[in-house]
Amino acid sequence: MPGNDPVVTGITVFLAIAFGPVVLVGLLVHLSRLARRAAARRGRPTPRPIGPPLERLVADLRRLDRLRRGPRQATRVRRLALLAAYDDVLLDVCRAVGVEDPPLRAHVEAGGTQGALDADREFARLRTEAAIEITGVRIDPPGHAA
Repeated sequence: MPGNDPVVTGITVFLAIAFGPVVLVGLLVHLSRLARRAAARRGRPTPRPIGPPLERLVADLRRLDRLRRGPRQATRVRRLALLAAYDDVLLDVCRAVGVEDPPLRAHVEAGGTQGALDADREFARLRTEAAIEITGVRIDPPGHAA
């Protein structure tokens, strides 16, 4: 009758005695490792990006840059608004790519939109653009119409 073979039963008992403790310890170690990982995940929330994605910020920056370099705006108010928007997006891109203390920040905080047309602020804008381009973000990539 199958299943009553003393040789098969003996081998099964031998294997259970020989490898049972190793398998049991391996399962306990693996389960404790999984439990630690699950507890660590519950303890710290998954990081969420702050602000819009970098691709959108760069697209906005390029669009505003083309408008800024294009034909002069009809009124001073439009020119100030365009430069203020460009400066805001420029600083957002700096924050997104990790540029520490961009030169433009002090001018924006000190002058707001009033000093947007100052020559010092324009120079700070150029220095900030250079700092962004050092990180690898091209503001005016080749092939774009100026």
